[in-house]
Amino acid sequence: MRIISRLDIKSNLLIKSVKFDGVKKIGDPNIFAINYYNSGVDELMLVNNTGSLYNTKLDQNLIKSIRKDKALPITSGGGIKSLSDAISLIESGSDKIVINSLIHKNYKEAKKIINTLGSSSVVGSIQFDNKNGKFITLYEMAREFTRLSLTDTIEKYIDLGIGEILLTDINRDGCYAGLNEKLIEILTEFKDKAPLLLSGGFFDKTEIKKFKKVVSGIVISSAIHYNKIKLKEITNYNNKLGL
Repeated sequence: MRIISRLDIKSNLLIKSVKFDGVKKIGDPNIFAINYYNSGVDELMLVNNTGSLYNTKLDQNLIKSIRKDKALPITSGGGIKSLSDAISLIESGSDKIVINSLIHKNYKEAKKIINTLGSSSVVGSIQFDNKNGKFITLYEMAREFTRLSLTDTIEKYIDLGIGEILLTDINRDGCYAGLNEKLIEILTEFKDKAPLLLSGGFFDKTEIKKFKKVVSGIVISSAIHYNKIKLKEITNYNNKLGL
């Protein structure tokens, strides 16, 4: 299993929301990226998570700066509206791009990106919430509803040719509530159809063991940004499990 550090970016600052709201500035993403790299993280994910909402893009120079002297994969995205946007991120040093709103607003353009870059270079992000006992999905920083269930959205992404799917639990975002174990049944259903990443609420390293059979990676932000748990402790635990 991969341990992935997610850095949400706005105006070249590291930020973090709680339940996709109340964005707070944390600091210089370069400093955090270096720390996470030295702590043995498997991958960095840089996301301009207000990009689609406010029509902004991730700074290519920031990607280049974070990329420098770091031998690990970098995924980046947020505010991608076209193939040229995606290519710019790859040319800036990203190994993969991540898209969400584009899939729901311009399916054809998302397909063009996948056909050009290849499935393995594209991560599809799904924001989901539990409403009346059912998992529903959203986009535009959880401001717009897709009108699809979680399973229907996953199937849509697979049909599109997405190489990897990131599932983020809106209701647990930034809350240290632990990963949602109610998802395990759904994750089990799709784990052999596409690699799955899980995010939202991570707090205890032992959660890795609970999800090891159903996801290929866990994406962590608040818990390590605010030192609720040391990233080195997480990566060491993961390595000892031999996943």
